[in-house]
Amino acid sequence: MCVFALCAIIISNSCRKDKIENPWPSVPPVQPILLKAITIPNQPSPYYYFRYNPAGQPDSASFASGLFMYNIFYRDNRITEMKNNVAVNKDRLQYVYSNTGQVDSILYIDLTGTMYKIMHFIYDGPRLIELERKLKSATGFVLEKTMTFAYNADGNLKQMTDHRPPVNGQGALTYIDRFEQYDSKINVDGFGLLHNELFEHLFLLPTVQLQKNNPGKQTRAGDGINYTISFNYTYNEKDLPETKKGEVIITSSPGAGQRFQTSAIFSYY
Repeated sequence: MCVFALCAIIISNSCRKDKIENPWPSVPPVQPILLKAITIPNQPSPYYYFRYNPAGQPDSASFASGLFMYNIFYRDNRITEMKNNVAVNKDRLQYVYSNTGQVDSILYIDLTGTMYKIMHFIYDGPRLIELERKLKSATGFVLEKTMTFAYNADGNLKQMTDHRPPVNGQGALTYIDRFEQYDSKINVDGFGLLHNELFEHLFLLPTVQLQKNNPGKQTRAGDGINYTISFNYTYNEKDLPETKKGEVIITSSPGAGQRFQTSAIFSYY
């Protein structure tokens, strides 16, 4: 079992058309942190891998050693599309922006041009507070997943709730993750909290920062296996993490009291 893999592992048509047609203002690029790869022992390697354009924006990304591989396209320094580029899946993730310049929704479009899934984002100022994912069914789009986010005063994520309503015969499930004991160093893997399903598409929200710093403790509650993780990090001279090690303690039965170790290794350009 790898907790990093577990943690690593939309819309009304009447209003979306206007937003697709509205242009959005250009945003100047900022000096980025060029994360190259995240490697997790005993998982497909590298787990995440990124390449960048001359402006320092990721223009390609891969997950789980090429299980998903994306070309990333931009307009006015904003992502317009992430296109999967593996032989068995040519899905396109099309980005739709609000008038504030934030990602309003992402449309999942298959090789035939059919939109089969949609994800909608809700913000409180710059902070992402909710996302909803809907799946196309015979009767229309049905809610498949909701995630909500609560923050500490310093902007670091305090609690993330992942709710799956009953769909396709699956009963309702809720997972709650709480994060504590943040340090003062730079976080580079917070994007993975949104990508917590192994066979779901990776998507990037460059303006969203769930975790500014690195948590020392994570607590999982709700359905499924509950646990706590105590993290320790090493850093390079730029205060960027080089390694992340976790001691996991299972807190729910069966298996309550069992312990194991997790780790991740970070590299940069």
